Amino acid sequence: MNAKQLKVIAIVLGVAVLLTLPRLFRGGGEEGTLDVGDGFSFTVTDTIASVDIGLADNAGTVRLERTDAGWTVDGYVADEPKIRDLLEVIGQLFSSELVARNPSNHAGLGVAEGGRRVEVRTAGGEVQRFHLGDRDTRSGGYFVRLPGDDVVYRLDGPVGGYLNRDRDGWRPRLIASVDTAAVREILMRRGEREAVLRRSDDGWFAGDAAGDAPADSALVQRLLAILPSVSASGFPTAEEEAVADFTLPDGWFEVFSEGSADVTGRQLELSILLLEDEERGDWVARLADGTEVFRLSSLTVNRLLPEALVPVP
Repeated sequence: MNAKQLKVIAIVLGVAVLLTLPRLFRGGGEEGTLDVGDGFSFTVTDTIASVDIGLADNAGTVRLERTDAGWTVDGYVADEPKIRDLLEVIGQLFSSELVARNPSNHAGLGVAEGGRRVEVRTAGGEVQRFHLGDRDTRSGGYFVRLPGDDVVYRLDGPVGGYLNRDRDGWRPRLIASVDTAAVREILMRRGEREAVLRRSDDGWFAGDAAGDAPADSALVQRLLAILPSVSASGFPTAEEEAVADFTLPDGWFEVFSEGSADVTGRQLELSILLLEDEERGDWVARLADGTEVFRLSSLTVNRLLPEALVPVP
């Protein structure tokens, strides 16, 4: 056999190998397509009543629940836009992006029994579940698996990111939104210092025990700029919330507009009670007529209670 014949044989064998390799890696599908079975399919047709997100390593469960007053997360008010985003997608999930068939891969992909679990319950009592694993850092999406099925798929779209939020990630950060055009009076107290800002046709005036004087316009504008969107920097733990005593707050901030709510001819628009957390360097706060506790950054509190407008009595 000469060299030319050997070269021809090598070429033929190479072509045969190339034609055989795809068959080794596909799962018996027709026309060379990967056999993914029925794929990952998660469909909810009835009204969703709750979504339980079981955290990995039995670290607890985040419960999103529909109530007569709206959606809650672990009993706290939930952020309605975030809930709407989730409900728009979670009822129709599908993927044919097969990742693994062998159960030995489950732990590495985050879809083992001890991983994050999602349970959706409908108003009619139907319950459906799936395992939500790690994020695929190479191509995006999250690994998912149905209970009792060894096959793992990659689920693209936003739902994986939604379901990886912790409890506080589902709570609204916006505490209050005040129409500054209607504001006529602002009362401030920080420690033992108190002041009042009053708006008249001639502008803003700052008052204290010594009387009224024109207020620093730049400070007033910075204060007014935050009122349309007073937002929490975070939330205290359940233990911190339990010991927060607002009967003697370290700070108090109230905003009034014109109105006929009481004999003073003013309408209370916002009232925030504040406790300084010196250890963390921020503040714990609660609306005077509310029950939920949140955190405000020192930057926000310093804008709400500027020391230049809260003089020493």
